[in-house]
Amino acid sequence: MKMTQPARRAGTALAALLAGLFALLAMAPAASAAAPPDAATVIASWQSTRDKLYVMSGASLTSAQQSDVRDVLADSKHPIYLAAFPDGTLPNDQVRSYMTTLGQALEAAGKGSSSLAVIDGQNLFGTSDVVNQRTMGRISDLSAQNNAGDVVNVVKDFVNRTNAAVKGDRDGALGSGSKAGTSGGVSSGVTIALLVLLLVGGGGLFLYSRKKRQQREAREAAELAAVKQTVEEDVTKFGEEITALDADVKMLGEGGGHLTEWQQALDSYEKAKVELGAVRRPDDVRGVTSTLQDGRYALAVVKARVNQQPIPERRAPCFFNPQHGPSVRDVRWAPPGGAVRDVPACAADAEAVEHGLDPQMREVVVNGQRRPYYDAGPAYQPYAYGYYGGFGDVMSIMLVGTLMGSMMGGWGMGGYGMGYEQGMTDAGGGMGGGDFGGGGGDAGGFGDFGGGDFGGDW
Repeated sequence: MKMTQPARRAGTALAALLAGLFALLAMAPAASAAAPPDAATVIASWQSTRDKLYVMSGASLTSAQQSDVRDVLADSKHPIYLAAFPDGTLPNDQVRSYMTTLGQALEAAGKGSSSLAVIDGQNLFGTSDVVNQRTMGRISDLSAQNNAGDVVNVVKDFVNRTNAAVKGDRDGALGSGSKAGTSGGVSSGVTIALLVLLLVGGGGLFLYSRKKRQQREAREAAELAAVKQTVEEDVTKFGEEITALDADVKMLGEGGGHLTEWQQALDSYEKAKVELGAVRRPDDVRGVTSTLQDGRYALAVVKARVNQQPIPERRAPCFFNPQHGPSVRDVRWAPPGGAVRDVPACAADAEAVEHGLDPQMREVVVNGQRRPYYDAGPAYQPYAYGYYGGFGDVMSIMLVGTLMGSMMGGWGMGGYGMGYEQGMTDAGGGMGGGDFGGGGGDAGGFGDFGGGDFGGDW
């Protein structure tokens, strides 16, 4: 049978398109693998129920896609939480354990009757405490297979299918075709025209993608520089306090060498300077501020010994300004327009708040304006976590209603009925996994870990 002219043209256009896409693939830089964030970091990113999306630095979601995905998650009747990582962040052999840990952390945070998903590059993994894992595995596969290359529609499909599964609608959860709510088919003529347009615009799309990536990298570099400068100021301030106390310590005899805490403070200062010099990404800042937090407590103990005062309790740093050192008590306080909460404060700031005065805030510059560090956005999350992450729920209590809290996500809302560890093995299935490139897997398996790569940003 002879091939018709339209069919031949369609085949030629399709072949050219595929060749162009493969060329773009070859030109696109490979994503560098990074370690997945710890569960506590992701859970903190889900701090506000208004935002159920966590985006790791380097993930290929554009700003527009992030906005669309947030809208999809916000519109879902069933709570669904999503984390997006750069391609290769989550190795195949770590998917099950990581998702289990993340689910258990979500449970511990108080999120009940909910589901979660992770996007790793072009791969989708899903799990739930209310839908068995065999079904979640199939949902993840179908969502990825039916919306190849379109991350927003992948998420829409996943959300719609998961909601259907929660309601007991098997056809809605596991039916064929995309459930993203997009229009049905298009005519072959329109398809051919689209293929030609894609081919012609391929080079332009690649250049646009590269420009967007460069803009993102420039923005991230600027954010890192600002946070790094903030930490550098903290290190300098700590060093000045050590210098100011040096003479008093030496007057105690033996040059202060008999004070273990004095040596700890000196060591922390030196360690913080080394760690600061090694900062290459925002997450690295967390180690520096954690070291400073240890050093400031040691210095507070030394000051107490010098002044012959009781040894201070080990408490979280002053919330208003971590440079003030360990807090002495909690005070009732609310940010402008925010809810009242108990926050740790140093003696001076606690007294100021209790007398209706403004505490001495640690301010940073954001977009040319000075604002409190806790209200400076997600770039300062590692900075805050280094100081306060080791003090239980202090972070969650402090960040509710702040810009950092609302932009980083939300804490929970109730307990899990069966728990994620049980859910991971329910119905004999594995955790849901799918490949945006159309890989898929069996109904209860992890899906295709091979991953699809469409070049540039989605």
